[in-house]
Amino acid sequence: MYVVILGCSAIGYYLAKVLLAAGHEVMVIERNHTRCQLLWNELGSVVTQGDGTDERTLKEAGVARADIFIAVTGLDETNLVACQMAKHVFQVPYTMSLVRDTKNEPVFHVLGINVVVNATHSVVAQLEEGIPGRPLLHLMNLRVPDLELVSVSVPEDAGVIGKRLDEVELPPRSFISLVIKKNQASLPSNDLILEAQDQVVAVTMIDEEQTLYEILTGV
Repeated sequence: MYVVILGCSAIGYYLAKVLLAAGHEVMVIERNHTRCQLLWNELGSVVTQGDGTDERTLKEAGVARADIFIAVTGLDETNLVACQMAKHVFQVPYTMSLVRDTKNEPVFHVLGINVVVNATHSVVAQLEEGIPGRPLLHLMNLRVPDLELVSVSVPEDAGVIGKRLDEVELPPRSFISLVIKKNQASLPSNDLILEAQDQVVAVTMIDEEQTLYEILTGV
């Protein structure tokens, strides 16, 4: 498999090393001369210097025969334009991109980027996991704009304890997809009883997230 990576920051660097170790053919495109030289010194001729939004640079990097194009620069606009060129000019079948500004993520999905990784969301989710007693975790943003998957831990004094799921009035565009109890995970059913320390995995809209949280954790 031939993978072209745009961007040689820490993410691009380690991604290139992992893919090479797995036996894949890799080419990294990097604009910064110093970064190019550092990667060249360590990994050899798997890096080319140039502008990833320039058609000639992409052509020289062999993007036309790439199986996957991955953009991980620090600029969302650069990542988006490069992925669009890879997909529509060079007919790369699979594109992936890093997004740093969460407001830009829906555009990437609408324009057909196959995999969109929200860097801010990933960092926030990991930090949330480390906060003791934090009852809400962002698991992932879904492909539909403003739709996300969250996990809410039901506290000891929550008003929903002892209620059946069909007695819990959720926001209109939110629904429960899984309830994780102490010993098992259960699919949602009307007669399932909520208990303290249950983890409720739900699909919700961003503007309904706070309401959902208050319903499942409020006294």
